[in-house]
Amino acid sequence: MNDQATPPAFWDEWQLAAVEAGVPVPLAELGCEILRTHRKNRWSKDFLGVEDDGPVMLEMCLTEPVEAEILFIENLHPYNAALLSATRKRLGITG
Repeated sequence: MNDQATPPAFWDEWQLAAVEAGVPVPLAELGCEILRTHRKNRWSKDFLGVEDDGPVMLEMCLTEPVEAEILFIENLHPYNAALLSATRKRLGITG
């Protein structure tokens, strides 16, 4: 029997670091979901969410949170037109 706790996954560590850096919790949760979903679904490296994207994602969350949120939603739900439209409207993104 292994008495050692399982270390947190890198996406959970990313979320904690993001919140500690000042990223709002909902946006940090979206970023975490991107990283977790990428790994679990074995998306190609062309998609956002490889472990090496973590620092860039964090910087984007801190400097361009609106753009980060819509990018994360677009990556997680690319075919959900209603969600994308509602998110753009809520974030004040036109076009």
